[in-house]
Amino acid sequence: MYAGNRGGAYSKNSFGNIYTAVGIFVLGRLFREAWGREAPKMQAEFNDCLEKNRISVSMELVTAVLGDHGQRPKDDYAVITAVTEFGHGKPQFYSTPELIKFCRAWRLPTNHVWLFSTRKSATSFFVAYDALCEEGTATPVCKVLGKIADISVPGSKDHVIVQGEILEGLVARIVSRESSVQMGVLRDFRQRSLDGGDSDLGPSLREICAANRSDEKQRIKALLENAGSSLCSDHCDWFGNSGLDAQSRNADRSVVTHFLQAHPTDYATKKLQEMIRLMKKRNLPAAFKCYWNYQKIDFLSNYNLHYKMVIHVHKDSAFRRYQQEITKNQELWPLYRGVSSLM
Repeated sequence: MYAGNRGGAYSKNSFGNIYTAVGIFVLGRLFREAWGREAPKMQAEFNDCLEKNRISVSMELVTAVLGDHGQRPKDDYAVITAVTEFGHGKPQFYSTPELIKFCRAWRLPTNHVWLFSTRKSATSFFVAYDALCEEGTATPVCKVLGKIADISVPGSKDHVIVQGEILEGLVARIVSRESSVQMGVLRDFRQRSLDGGDSDLGPSLREICAANRSDEKQRIKALLENAGSSLCSDHCDWFGNSGLDAQSRNADRSVVTHFLQAHPTDYATKKLQEMIRLMKKRNLPAAFKCYWNYQKIDFLSNYNLHYKMVIHVHKDSAFRRYQQEITKNQELWPLYRGVSSLM
């Protein structure tokens, strides 16, 4: 998950580690592949866009250096799975067409997308799924879905080339009727060629990790430096700042108590307080971990402290129980998996 240079990079329940460093590197390399010499400029504009609009980008990170998962990929890459805009109200997830349009504008990779908007195509999809779900591989599955879908938008990364023939699964989403029109426009929208495809992209992820195999801190440093300062100008989330190292970043547990008692300065803070109060009141299986925000460490004073909070949900039951609470109170903000926000 990435929320810009100042917003930070996050993995499932943490930040400032090898997982987020790998994510930053892969994202930087995607920009170099897409924009070539223009990559640093576009990376800076991308960060500015995310932070100005309070956007969080969620990605599926696929690499061979963080452990095998199903099948070792042929290449190290990422695909965008969700874009969330916080603005000044309730978080809004981009629709599938909006997500593809966003990615096309920044030349970021997306999956192949098929739209089944009629009873005939939807029925054909379930028949095809039942026939292919056990042994279907990428080439025949994509071929069949392409034939029966009402609209098909090719992915910017070819699954067979970067991953291989093995499929981990398909993701189904229920979309609005307007998607038919929006997807039709996107289908006819030609993808721009990648300007950096033939240029020297520098050492690969696997080469950097192999060269620094024995020292994780050095491995993180090398990854961030190779990602470039336009994408990640500040390494303090990984190595600390102003005499404070990353190991001492944990804030006192009383911070959460003080936060819940404080007068909210904006709407988003108010809604976050409501969410945490309810989770604590209902004893939902979750931890609320606060860390010093090193990027604002220079502004520290007794009355102006900045933290980052990670809500670590321990059991899936917490999401179900929280959803039941929303049915009673529609004003609650939903509890999402894998979303970061710059507050």
